[in-house]
Amino acid sequence: MRTNVNITDEEKATYYAFCAEHRIATDGEAGEKNGALFGNLIGVKMNSDFTQETLEVAFDQLKAQLKFVSKAQADADALARKLRPEEIEAYNAWAKNQRLLIGLDGSEEGYANVKSLLGWMRGNPVTGHNLDLALGNLINNPQVGQRIYFHPQPRQQDRSVVQGRKNHAFGQEETKPKAAAGVQQQEYVNGRKNHAWTPPEEAAKKVTAAADAWSEVIAIQLKDWVLPSQQARLENEYKAGLASGKSLRDISSSLAVIVKDRQRGR
Repeated sequence: MRTNVNITDEEKATYYAFCAEHRIATDGEAGEKNGALFGNLIGVKMNSDFTQETLEVAFDQLKAQLKFVSKAQADADALARKLRPEEIEAYNAWAKNQRLLIGLDGSEEGYANVKSLLGWMRGNPVTGHNLDLALGNLINNPQVGQRIYFHPQPRQQDRSVVQGRKNHAFGQEETKPKAAAGVQQQEYVNGRKNHAWTPPEEAAKKVTAAADAWSEVIAIQLKDWVLPSQQARLENEYKAGLASGKSLRDISSSLAVIVKDRQRGR
């Protein structure tokens, strides 16, 4: 028989701990439905208090009706519950400015990011500065089970906007001096063949060939490591480079540094 008309703080703590252990949803609409199911069975039908024993009995009967959360979400929630109010505010303010990082949008990638970032802290206070350090370290040196996910970015065709912000330097670059009229643009000059002239279609092929060459180099570099954590490190560097608008050549250079460090035993 219940000892209190209303659910006590001790009962609430026991309930939330039980839900966390079994990955039972406690937030949102799913959490409300789960709470109602437990409340009706334990508080009304069983007329009992919320204890470890009554929760286990109810869980066996309600398992098919309950809504559960993924391991990534459960881990992220467990870490978030340990934060102080000012740390939660600092995290939310920092995450709001991360345009490329997948945030808490209900996706597995978003929960995985929270888990990795908060897990990296290891007792350090959650501040904007420490989150910047965590993000950089997780991109360049992820440990087993750690990975950072970014929103897919379309290949940028111009540089007027970089990472979602207007590039004020765009259009202000010095224009390269054009070749003298009649020298580079014509195949024949004064009846003689201009050996510096390149047909437009050939010039386009060279540009495409260069891009394809760097793509092939990057493909080889991405296969250099075989362990999951090592592979994730290279892939994160590659995705971060694409997201920031780097050229394939610059991305390949960044990957080369990581590969060399591994070869040196770093």
